Amino acid sequence: MKPVKGLLYSQIGYEPDWPMRALVRGQDASLLSESAGFKILESGKEVTGGPVVHWGVKWGTHWWIADFSSLREEGQFIIVILDGGSEKFRSEEFPVRRNILWDRTWKMVALEQNERRFHLAMNRVGWQDCGAAWQEANSHAALVDGFCELLEYSRGRISADELKRLEAQIVNGLDYLSLLQDHAAKLGLGEGALSHQKPKYEEFVLPADVSKASMVWAKASRLLSKNHSTKKEEYLKRAVKAFDWLRTARPLRTGFSHVNHGAPRDFKIPEEFMTRDLLMSCLAAYELVRCGRNEYKEDAVSLARKVMSRQIPREKSEDDFYGHFRTFDSSGLSEKAWVHNVDKNELGMDAGGHYPYYLIPLIRMSETWPEHPDAEAWRQTIEDFAYGYFLPACRANPFLILPLGHFKGIGLLWFSGLWHGMNCVYLLSAVLAMEFERIFKDASFRDIAWGNIQWIAGLNAGLTAEGGKAAHMFSADVPEGLAQPVSMIHGIGAHFAGSYMNIRGSICNGFSTGEQFKFDIEPSIESDGPHTFTDEDWITHSGAWLAALSRLGK
Repeated sequence: MKPVKGLLYSQIGYEPDWPMRALVRGQDASLLSESAGFKILESGKEVTGGPVVHWGVKWGTHWWIADFSSLREEGQFIIVILDGGSEKFRSEEFPVRRNILWDRTWKMVALEQNERRFHLAMNRVGWQDCGAAWQEANSHAALVDGFCELLEYSRGRISADELKRLEAQIVNGLDYLSLLQDHAAKLGLGEGALSHQKPKYEEFVLPADVSKASMVWAKASRLLSKNHSTKKEEYLKRAVKAFDWLRTARPLRTGFSHVNHGAPRDFKIPEEFMTRDLLMSCLAAYELVRCGRNEYKEDAVSLARKVMSRQIPREKSEDDFYGHFRTFDSSGLSEKAWVHNVDKNELGMDAGGHYPYYLIPLIRMSETWPEHPDAEAWRQTIEDFAYGYFLPACRANPFLILPLGHFKGIGLLWFSGLWHGMNCVYLLSAVLAMEFERIFKDASFRDIAWGNIQWIAGLNAGLTAEGGKAAHMFSADVPEGLAQPVSMIHGIGAHFAGSYMNIRGSICNGFSTGEQFKFDIEPSIESDGPHTFTDEDWITHSGAWLAALSRLGK
């Protein structure tokens, strides 16, 4: 890796009530001395300042942090890094304004992007979900989930006309999932099953697709307005059919990436559902109960028990981390935050593996059914994960982003072993962090939430000339030896990077270690780091952005 330095800061903006930081990166510890400091300028006048603190070394790079969270004014500012009486770095102007992320992104990401993607959809329903002519079930469910989060948590911030457009997009996405359910039945794949997509992979039924579809059909049935009463009834019936199919479904044993999972080459894939699949089915069952189908409550409880039985206890911690989960009952392999891939066109159990440790059903169940005999166990499971793994793992890097996972004999890795960047993971991690802050009244999780959100908004490791070579479509003139912070939302931010499709509001895959769509880098500490940039856009990331964004005003 060539020596790189740079000043890193948000490209969309900061909000006064949230943490505000800038970072400096450099290959040599001598880049800045212990007496280095910063100034925040407005119209050339200093408004605040402080020390620049050396965080340490991560991914073969030194990192320094300038924290200006004490700034409470709104406006346009510049940060200057000073050392030994001379100016070392100077930013471009950046905004600080309340609700800036909502104001600048929600409509573009949710409505305007996807109203355009609809016109590219092969099936004349749903969306072209990425940089190719694909329409996967999992991506559609993930985007609809994000839309539903907007209805759940931010409905009051959306105008009547925008709500009409938003609900139209929800119906569009769910009608595509309905097409896949009907198509699977037509092909004799089972009542309630879904084809993965149409036309390619239409003969493949992935239980993970079915659980996500069941969840969003039920959730939308609960949240859509009375203007869609007929659709609400239809979607609930489809959610029930899908979940009933899941009750007798068998786990897949194909499409498992040993590299991404950190499994040895001779690892025998058990005939078990991964923990992430149990959690999604649990969430689907919970949503069905919320819709009045109480017969699925025991399914939710039973699935939660299976998840809890896989939690890694303190006495079996991995490098002092505990509270995360084993992937299977019969193996000590710990689950990774992300496993999505379709490597060598082998579609299977990893496809759509993009919800990271998503304990939302246990959180909701513990609050909805506080008198249940398992409620205390649900709460303890959440707490052990939040404090035993999530918080310390995020704090193990200067940006506070969630790692890919713990790899046996190696430790925590963030980027090494990915098929492509996992931007949606950071955003769903922000969702978890905001839930944990609410539950535990602990502002530590607020820092984690903002770090993961701002990674997408521009406070990231920065695009480099070398790393940009991995991008397939996107290109930018970044000077050798410099890191340029970039928003990863196309068309939004002072500097932005990606995507395949020139559609504003698209969110690309993001930073990785190797080439996009290849397992070409073995997981290791030496190879780990945000060294390459994977530029394909995917609506899964958009759904996660909306899920995180919907909670920021709460």
